[in-house]
Amino acid sequence: MKSIIIIVIMSAVFIQPLFAGKLPAEDFKFVKQSNNVFLYERWIAAGNDEKVREIKAVFLVRASRNSLISLLKDPVKGRDWNVNAKEYRVLPLPEGNRWISYIQYDIPWPFDNQDCCLSFQSSESEVTFQSTRHSAFPEKDGIMRLTGTKGKWVLENMHSGNVKVTYFITTDRSRKIPRWVSDPIVHNNLIKTMTRFKTLAEQ
Repeated sequence: MKSIIIIVIMSAVFIQPLFAGKLPAEDFKFVKQSNNVFLYERWIAAGNDEKVREIKAVFLVRASRNSLISLLKDPVKGRDWNVNAKEYRVLPLPEGNRWISYIQYDIPWPFDNQDCCLSFQSSESEVTFQSTRHSAFPEKDGIMRLTGTKGKWVLENMHSGNVKVTYFITTDRSRKIPRWVSDPIVHNNLIKTMTRFKTLAEQ
């Protein structure tokens, strides 16, 4: 269940990830494409006969890297592009390239309502994020707090004037819901989320 929610985010959202770069992993395999958003995934050995899912979304957007980062930090538009986001709050930190985002999701059955608190850090070419804790965003009764999320947005300027966006997020496999149920939801929600992000960025 955690894996499904984090991907629906942004965050994406929603998870139990591991450090993919430190683990042997199979190659990414193409899953689907829609609205010029291409989705790939792979499974990474995590020990104890367990595997975690890493998803990659790739698309081009006609916008500057700075405008894309600004969109990630926009609390109003954050609700628009994050599928099922009920609340999207952003807390700037003293360092201009760091901030904390809080996202609460209103998830349809069979999933529970969940939230997450993510720490972001931007550089010239990428934005990394991972789960964190902050007193401004305490856990709420009846809302499951997601922890362990890790991922990044890689932003590459192209000669065409577009920016190539490659979004990575590593997630745990849901044990509560079978993959034949969860996989289509995970894939479709991430495609929809990235499509909304692209549309808003190009406005």
